[in-house]
Amino acid sequence: MRPRLITLGVDGLDWHLVTAWAAEGRLPVLRGLLDKSHAVILGASNRPLPGSIWTDIATGCSAAIHGFVHEEQLRAGSYQMERVDASRVAVAPFYETLSDAGIRSAVVDFPVDYPIEGFNGIQIVDWATEFKLWHFETRPKSLAAQLVSKYGRHPLMDYPGTRVSLAGLLALKHKLTQGIEIKRQFAVDLIQLRQHEFIFFGFGELHKAGHFFWRFHDRKHPEFTDAEPELVDSLRAMYEEMDRAVGSVLHQLESEDDLIVVTDRGMYADHRGDHLVDAILLKLGLAVQRAPSTVTPASKSLRSRLLSARSVTKVAGLLARRLLSDRLREALLPFYRTAIGAAAPLDWTRTRVFRLPSVGNSYLRINLAGRDPAGVVSPGGQYETLLSDIAAQFRALINSETGEPAVEDVYFPAKQFRGPRATELPDVAIVWNSRNPIDAVASDAIGTIAGRQERERSGNHRPEGFALFRGPSFATGSGEYQGDARQIAPAILRRFGVEVPRHYEMLAPEAITKAPSGGRAADRSQDKLALAPRPAV
Repeated sequence: MRPRLITLGVDGLDWHLVTAWAAEGRLPVLRGLLDKSHAVILGASNRPLPGSIWTDIATGCSAAIHGFVHEEQLRAGSYQMERVDASRVAVAPFYETLSDAGIRSAVVDFPVDYPIEGFNGIQIVDWATEFKLWHFETRPKSLAAQLVSKYGRHPLMDYPGTRVSLAGLLALKHKLTQGIEIKRQFAVDLIQLRQHEFIFFGFGELHKAGHFFWRFHDRKHPEFTDAEPELVDSLRAMYEEMDRAVGSVLHQLESEDDLIVVTDRGMYADHRGDHLVDAILLKLGLAVQRAPSTVTPASKSLRSRLLSARSVTKVAGLLARRLLSDRLREALLPFYRTAIGAAAPLDWTRTRVFRLPSVGNSYLRINLAGRDPAGVVSPGGQYETLLSDIAAQFRALINSETGEPAVEDVYFPAKQFRGPRATELPDVAIVWNSRNPIDAVASDAIGTIAGRQERERSGNHRPEGFALFRGPSFATGSGEYQGDARQIAPAILRRFGVEVPRHYEMLAPEAITKAPSGGRAADRSQDKLALAPRPAV
């Protein structure tokens, strides 16, 4: 067997936390990797569409080509949101290209994935991932039972949801620690087999830890508490567990093997203003609510008290938290968010801009004539002028409590990324200033709009990710470079001497790659099929 490439995908691993804790000596394995690796900071495409980055990594292209933005996306030809699964991804991942080129591979828990028939090696889908955009399934199928029999059930396999009481979060910490250990054991065993030239091994535990343990790490967070001592610094404890797991993997590698450690996004405090966007659009006249039904004054008063969007949202949320099990709440969440998200009671014949659900940036869509069912904004000059106006209005917002800008930046994904699925992308992506909570925003155009963000998770995704490259196939030494998630797939294919498909949008980072020493070229005759939907499994 030729020298191997091991790729560790550590979901939610934050660059700032890693470098800080490594410098303090708390992450000795990662500190050694930082000192001997080339680091590519994934920033350019991460900031507009952070939810698509794992898929960008897999496919070498943006969501304008592969089609996946978020687990809830606008249903074509409507104003309704629908939950999508991994079959939404329209192009093959790089590891399918490796498989077709004869590279025997093992792919374990790549986020946003589903099984590939005839895969040359083993594939494990949604064993213990955060997103669960497919279901636990393996190739070969018999491997699923073997995993559970040998390693037990991973705590994230049938995860029912997180109770945010201190007791519930303490239980989560123990589950994540157990999960990292299960994954560590399997990773060591898999590498020791020496049956695969390429291995991708995904760890999803830090993703959930970042969401729920941030408030025990950030002492400036409004929800910080040290009432449960074992939860204080629990996020750092999870990073230390992961550091030990990475160390176990490195111990199995031969000197001729290569290593990539990659993550899509990091974590920081969940301070954003998405909960204020609908009110801002209404105040600016960009969105218009439907006219109320004809009712008597008495019934109108009662209806306004009982059926206002905010009242319904609060009452439904309260009932869900008090009456429903965690498992049922998780199952009903997409339907609940659809009811309060883009399908709000708007007058589509007068609404020019509406919000799309998201969990990081805020996404806006222009109600564009010829694209949306009742589009009222003309393409061309009117569309461009409206984009500029939206950007100016949101950049002018001030956090009323701090006096700082509430918005860090504004992007235009539908224009920035080109491809056959570009019309499905948000027209505007708003990156919020996360340094402080955003409970009220103000500007000359809107006055002041206030509202407290209702959340169960104290941490959310920092847009930037990173990748570390180490090994004889990569440039010697160390360094830090700005790059793009779409460069990871071509770097891996180049390492094996496999020609990249035509839909790839970028080359491998020149600073870290060497000329391939020879390999098997993929059949370019199949590239014309690259943009066709992948067949359902």
